[in-house]
Amino acid sequence: MTDSAIRNLGICPKCDEIVPLHHEERDGKVYLRKDCPKCGVTETLVASNIARWRAKRDLCGYQGEAEATCSVRCMECDHGKPPTLVFVDVTNRCNMNCPICLANIPAMGFKFDPPMAYFEKIFKKLATYTPKPRIQLFGGEPTVRDDLIDIILLAKSLGLSARVVTNGIRLANEDYCRRLLETGCQLMFAFDGRHPDIYRRLRKSEKSLDLKRRALDNVRKYFKSKVTLMSCAGLGVNDQYIADLIAFCHERRDYIAALDLIPLVETWGPEQVEAGDTTIDDVEQMVAAALPGTEFVPSGIFYKFPTFRALFNMRFTFGGAHPNCESVTMLVSDGEQYRPVSNYLKYPLGEVARQAMALDKMLGEKVDRSLLGRLFGRRGQQVVVGWALVRFLHRVLDLRAIFGDHPWWSIARLAGGLIAGRKFKDLMRRHSRCENILRVIVLPFEEPKNVESARLVECPAQFAYEHPLTHEIKFMPVCAWSVYRNGILKETTRQYGLAESA
Repeated sequence: MTDSAIRNLGICPKCDEIVPLHHEERDGKVYLRKDCPKCGVTETLVASNIARWRAKRDLCGYQGEAEATCSVRCMECDHGKPPTLVFVDVTNRCNMNCPICLANIPAMGFKFDPPMAYFEKIFKKLATYTPKPRIQLFGGEPTVRDDLIDIILLAKSLGLSARVVTNGIRLANEDYCRRLLETGCQLMFAFDGRHPDIYRRLRKSEKSLDLKRRALDNVRKYFKSKVTLMSCAGLGVNDQYIADLIAFCHERRDYIAALDLIPLVETWGPEQVEAGDTTIDDVEQMVAAALPGTEFVPSGIFYKFPTFRALFNMRFTFGGAHPNCESVTMLVSDGEQYRPVSNYLKYPLGEVARQAMALDKMLGEKVDRSLLGRLFGRRGQQVVVGWALVRFLHRVLDLRAIFGDHPWWSIARLAGGLIAGRKFKDLMRRHSRCENILRVIVLPFEEPKNVESARLVECPAQFAYEHPLTHEIKFMPVCAWSVYRNGILKETTRQYGLAESA
């Protein structure tokens, strides 16, 4: 199929029909322009910085309007891509009522609270995959279910690891927090910052901040694996507090490993939240303003390392995602604060990524023909690629910034520690200026008006659900779920004999 024949499709925001769309660049911004036969032309802002939008595509070698497409009729297919990260809605009840939320009872108009049999059916399907995908238990607010711990243990009994996406309110109860974390589950904890004004404007609940902070203190006391903070980021709402949010993560770096930032996209009336749309590149700029020198790259580039991935069994949750989907960077602690990873590189982060992709391609063409590869098979290939990677890192890393004035002496001590069986992270704290790493991700748009088929085709993150007609367990790209969710979950509620009314 030629590029001209590949049509990008989306959802008309007025009538919800599937319609053609294309990107239009104007006044330094990028819009999704949709042409609906019934409603006419509509536009949705998707990037406020054309240069950044183009740069991500160029880095990934993305060609044209769309390299691939689909019908966007997600209930008629099963996506066809093995899931790496699977979301499962467990309820739409919540102990908050945030005006920005579309996944709770007031917004959906019915109650969704499926029985254990529903989860057993989904988890048994997920357990058939090799490797098994990671699960994220979603809502609503999962912790309002009194049987949430049983749901987690059910997943665990089938060899599945679960992460709970939570607002954290119930974890302010220390006993509950302890019992939940004893299951070994991971947490994605919603925390928009530590200033009350954020919660007054965004959540209409200043008191929730105190509960969240108490909950995080409990998590720190009982955690078994590190936590991801999930924060909405909105222009004029909390952009001025991003630096403080990063400082908060640094103060609690012993148990906070990642920060996921969600662009705030308007889904409410002006009387509810005083904010408009925020784009992915707006959020990237917020972080760069808080920490000058911060650079982001598309998460999808990790799919561009087939040689490294194959030889070292590397798994990337968002590998293969569209270049204008989520983006990622790393912040490195020097013991006093987080600094951009670019402080430790000789080249810009995007250029390092470009050189790494070129290296992977070159190695893929030669590793099978190498002498070590021919003599020792996979192990020999790993040695060839590993040595090339060491030389690459020597070329792109600023060793003095990482290890100080005598880098090779520090590297020798680090290597000696590894040989002695000590943990790499402990050795780095002792022998380098890099004590911790905070992964920062800007998550993609998930609202119906932002859906485009080109972003759905290779999406590795999916919602699992029971199809209302066939009763099979099916999968749907995360960014399409909001289009079909209400109809699916309402029918699921009816089929399990549960009350539909709110």
